[in-house]
Amino acid sequence: MREGNKLLTACLLILNYNGQKHLNDCLTSALDASKSLPFSCPVVVVDNQSTDNDVEFIRGNYPQAEIIVSKKNDYLFSLNEIVAARNEEIVIILNNDMRFEKNFITPLIRHFEDQAVFAVTARVNNCDDTQVTTGKRIGYFRNFWFYKKWHYEFQRAGYTLDAGGGGAAFRRKMFLELGGFDPLYRPGYFEDVDLSYRAWQKGWKVVYEPVSVIYHKVGATLDNIFGRSKITRLIRRNEILFTIKNCGTIGFLMMYVLLLPFRALRSLFMGDWVLTLAFFDAIPKAQGALRQRFGLRKQKIVQEKIFLKTIQQ
Repeated sequence: MREGNKLLTACLLILNYNGQKHLNDCLTSALDASKSLPFSCPVVVVDNQSTDNDVEFIRGNYPQAEIIVSKKNDYLFSLNEIVAARNEEIVIILNNDMRFEKNFITPLIRHFEDQAVFAVTARVNNCDDTQVTTGKRIGYFRNFWFYKKWHYEFQRAGYTLDAGGGGAAFRRKMFLELGGFDPLYRPGYFEDVDLSYRAWQKGWKVVYEPVSVIYHKVGATLDNIFGRSKITRLIRRNEILFTIKNCGTIGFLMMYVLLLPFRALRSLFMGDWVLTLAFFDAIPKAQGALRQRFGLRKQKIVQEKIFLKTIQQ
């Protein structure tokens, strides 16, 4: 694939932590996809300090794969340093609990012929191919809340709100300019939405490509580490932080913050503790989100109503 007259280079970055039970499907399909290309596309496993013998397993069974052991297990955020050290123009970031169609790479890469494209995200199905789990996504404001909605039935390439942090290709120089995944969201969730949102604010594009198909064992990794209830609470906490950091005008922000404790209290009375607990979880990090928000606002950014309307087309 070319960007203008320049041949694009790419690599697959597969994040792994104690994932040996997933690695046969993942690495076999990733290496097959890489070999099918007319250009070099290294398969790189980024091991997050696995306590099992994952590194030895990979070296013994998949010597074609490159292995990088991260300095510490910092979840997805370990990739920031790894991406900075790569030389390829395009990095395709993947989870270890996935398998890939043999031809999934080329449909992603071809969109980078447009120099304004920041990221391209694949269609993700569940592991037995009975359900589409991610598609084209839109975002919109209503009642001083930011909503996201999947369009699973979307059958052609088009703009989308965000590129998933475990199944998408990113233009490396833009990724680095944005500072990568923001540790504000540590240990995870919403960091990929945040990254894509900031890209849109710079006037860059995020594309959904349904021809590129990935199969995912949904929840197989983080569910085992944290548990589903804690993950749901974490998602709601990071949703709050994302909104405070990125969304709307000052007027929207003021109303959002004013209404948030009432919404949390209402959820509590309705028997749902998650938003209430997430609200208290977000408080220690809210100052950091606000500080970043006003730092971003000093830059020239594209108005949300423009790119959110573009995404909905």
